[in-house]
Amino acid sequence: AARRAAMASRLPRGSVALFAPAPLAYMSHDVPYPFQQAPDLHYLCGFAEPSCLLACVKRGGGDGGRSSGSGVDAPDDAEWLLFVEPSDPAQALWDGPRAGIDGARRHILPDGEVLKIGAAPTTLLRILDAMDASRGDTAIRPGLLFDVDRNPQLTAALRPVLEWCKERQLRVTRAAAHVQPLRLLKSDAEAALMARAADATAEAFLETMAASSAAAARGGATEALLAARFEYETRLRGCGRLAYPCVVASGVRACTLHYMHNNALLSPGDLLLMDAGGSFGGYSADITRTWPLSGTFTPEQRDVYSAVLSVNEACIAAAKGDGGTSIASLHHLSLRLTHEALVQLGVLGPGEAHRVSRYYPHNIGHYLGLDVHDTPLASQSQPLLPGMALTVEPGLYFPPDDPQLPAWCRGIGVRIEDDIVIGSDGAARVLTTRAPKAVAEVEEAVRRGL
Repeated sequence: AARRAAMASRLPRGSVALFAPAPLAYMSHDVPYPFQQAPDLHYLCGFAEPSCLLACVKRGGGDGGRSSGSGVDAPDDAEWLLFVEPSDPAQALWDGPRAGIDGARRHILPDGEVLKIGAAPTTLLRILDAMDASRGDTAIRPGLLFDVDRNPQLTAALRPVLEWCKERQLRVTRAAAHVQPLRLLKSDAEAALMARAADATAEAFLETMAASSAAAARGGATEALLAARFEYETRLRGCGRLAYPCVVASGVRACTLHYMHNNALLSPGDLLLMDAGGSFGGYSADITRTWPLSGTFTPEQRDVYSAVLSVNEACIAAAKGDGGTSIASLHHLSLRLTHEALVQLGVLGPGEAHRVSRYYPHNIGHYLGLDVHDTPLASQSQPLLPGMALTVEPGLYFPPDDPQLPAWCRGIGVRIEDDIVIGSDGAARVLTTRAPKAVAEVEEAVRRGL
């Protein structure tokens, strides 16, 4: 309810905001992918079923709303509606019971109104008509906030509402732009869930690192074995799902940033880059570690790894809520530090800073939360504030066929990624300390399996 009140306070008077669920997706004719609710709707009400619609109605001053004089009403002027599928015993036989109207009213939206999903178009049209008719001489016209690209099936069902707006030349704007600033700042309870996700993920990394050396030594095992082991270990620790598909990239495959085939054979002489995370209570962890499957870095591997680690540690130390530091400024720092490291390695010259992005092509990090790449509408140039969660993930990727590279480093790919939350004092709290990253700690963790 507090989140809905905060959301309502951000909406202009005379507006209706709609929050759509994620669409159902199918891998074949009637075999669905696991459903994951749209994060904005999840944040505002926690309803987990796919067939629904959440609405917030903020009436204008001409129809009973108390005007603040700023174009925004007090939160208690808002009305919340949740449209859901009614209970259906025949459907429950196949898919299990739904919450239904009574269940949703009791457990999800006790402070609002719950209606059948089929009534959404006519109900919303009735509300918009009433708001338009009652505005009198005021300049307030009804406005619709709705992410039309979120759920195509629902958007089609709401065509009468969209046509109503079009006929009156009313612009439809994004509802996500109002809720994502709220999601960006994590409460203490949200940060605690993220810490649980990070702990489970880090411990799963430890178990997977040990299992990897044994699997490589046995021979015949593929990267998929480690992906399966990781997921098992996260679920064993309470994660409901993976935050995203695992990247398990051994050898030269680590030079492919989003390698997800996970089907190559493990070889003891290779490095293995694993980018993976569990989701606990809906909140994501996102960790990357790189380790030698033999349990010992070669000198060349250690040099590249140590260069990336130094950038990782320096950027984490620089992350703070001081009014000036942002993800964008951390990225600029990481580019400078990576160039310095590449000069020390003999890969680039002092005047070749422009070539850094060839071997470090991605950003230093991203926001983290309900989504692994959370709140995508939020600017990465805004200053870090208490409650913001983000990743710090420098890397170096040396393609095996790049003639401009020294032969010794070709085919080596390294990324080291941690999760941090900015505390109330502006300091960064690292959530992922249980996942080893110092050279000696990494080697020890891997050798446990031998």
